[in-house]
Amino acid sequence: MNLSDKELLNYAIENGIIDVNTIKKRIEMEEYQKYLDKHDSRVWQSTDGNWYTYLPEKNKRRLIKRKHKEDLENLIVEYYKSAEKEPYLEDVFAEWINGKLKYGEIQKQTYDRYMTDFSRFLKHSRLNEVKFKFVSEEMLEDFIKSTIHDMELTSKAWSGCRTLLNGIFKYAKKRGYTTISITQFMGDLDLSKKSFKKRRFTDEESVFTDEEVRMINNYINGREPSIAGLGILLMFETGLRVGEISAIQWQDISDGLLTINKREIHYKDDTGKYIYEVVDDAKTDAGTRKVILSKNAQIILKRIRVLCPFGEYIFMRNGIRIRGNYFSKRLYYICKVIGITPRSGHKARKTYATKLIDAGLNDNLIISQMGHTDIETTRRHYYFNNQTLKESRPQIEQAIKYG
Repeated sequence: MNLSDKELLNYAIENGIIDVNTIKKRIEMEEYQKYLDKHDSRVWQSTDGNWYTYLPEKNKRRLIKRKHKEDLENLIVEYYKSAEKEPYLEDVFAEWINGKLKYGEIQKQTYDRYMTDFSRFLKHSRLNEVKFKFVSEEMLEDFIKSTIHDMELTSKAWSGCRTLLNGIFKYAKKRGYTTISITQFMGDLDLSKKSFKKRRFTDEESVFTDEEVRMINNYINGREPSIAGLGILLMFETGLRVGEISAIQWQDISDGLLTINKREIHYKDDTGKYIYEVVDDAKTDAGTRKVILSKNAQIILKRIRVLCPFGEYIFMRNGIRIRGNYFSKRLYYICKVIGITPRSGHKARKTYATKLIDAGLNDNLIISQMGHTDIETTRRHYYFNNQTLKESRPQIEQAIKYG
């Protein structure tokens, strides 16, 4: 007769072969030793006969003593047991972010950004110097207002910090680490718009004028056309993000439309090396979208196909996909060569949005082409004047004409 391990164990206990109390004591001893092994500081007996060691605290050590070594070891064990139940902000953050990554709620790219933001805003803050349960609403408000002021945060930078605080404290409340309702706290928090640093960009820094686009076209077309150069021209015709340009495949093009359902992401692997890969999803809640290809865009694509007819992706060199950031670097270089203000590929996207709005297109059509969920996002962040003052003069004169 073959018995399972569980059946054998029950048989041994029932027949006195194994004593349950002995097993429990052995487990307790192993657990006790596990906590002692966590303790890195030296344990010593001084000339006064007492036993000493240091217990680790945030950014410092605390000296403790007991008359008997056994009492000191008991205190060490209790300290590490308690520490497991009473984490610091950094510990709660690690639990929260690792859980989100484990269950696919965030991608590695987002994980890296959260890690960077935590190091920037929270790692060296007062909030991380006390056990999480002692973080009060007063401390939290003081941290937020002093951080915004001392670090001169823009509203956009604050939103990154707020995302972390919301996630950490919601997780902590569920785990019983805090009683603070971060949703209610943030709702009651009074932050003046004047608290945030204003980043002001001139129109010349934000978009390209028609003349500048012509100069870029002439430069690229006047030389031996390169794959990257033609990609830059396509960005002005479609308003695609650089990560979307890099991920286009020939199968995405049909009937004068370009389907955007992939993008490039990048993140650090376990060695700290950046990994670049294409993922099959869209960047925003707008999801997959179809971009209308202008006649000029279709001509550019035909020229690209001549240069790279058989690649897995449209933009490849020597069998390797061209990364998104290369298009921006190349555009920066071209701007410097032709003598205009250097700008990134994202500014080509803003130029495209500005052209659509100026042309009076329907709002729904504009946001569908941009991949946004509402027109206010486009107007607030992507719309700038791309006319020179000289070009704007007739419009001004017409606007102020009396009688």
